[in-house]
Amino acid sequence: MTLEEYLEAERSSDIPLEFQDGKVLRALDATPAHARLTATLCAALVHRLKGTPFVTYVKLQVRITSSQYVCPDVSVVSGKPVQTSEEDSSVSNPKVVIEIVSPSTLDYDYGGKFLLYRQLPSLEEYVLVSRDQPRAEVYRRAPGDKWILSSYDGIDTTLILESLDRRIPLRELYI
Repeated sequence: MTLEEYLEAERSSDIPLEFQDGKVLRALDATPAHARLTATLCAALVHRLKGTPFVTYVKLQVRITSSQYVCPDVSVVSGKPVQTSEEDSSVSNPKVVIEIVSPSTLDYDYGGKFLLYRQLPSLEEYVLVSRDQPRAEVYRRAPGDKWILSSYDGIDTTLILESLDRRIPLRELYI
């Protein structure tokens, strides 16, 4: 499939689609638990980022390269979203990308998707939140393009998003 065909398919699709080197991938259907956690996380971020230059998005396409598009569960952009064109509504400048991880997405979220996201110069934190238990892992970009992992386990733990200077108690997400 060409990029133009993909962009047209994405505009008319009821479900998020991803595009990688000419192949269209259907984003996995979210379970009620996945959808609820995504909504709760988004609400927590919107509340905490009010009055800042950061904007939170749900299921907004991210353009990695001209042949690679992915659809994170939640993303945060600093300032104005950078779009390639009016026909292409994806952004290429997320500061934070968040994926809700389930058994069916584990390999892709930790492997292939992370490899793609690391190509974005704007990305400072890649956050993986477990769908099934109070756990989050944050990969932070460090000097030399290294990535440092921080883990947050347990209902009484607080997720720290350093690039946004914000904290979210996991108890608030797993209601």
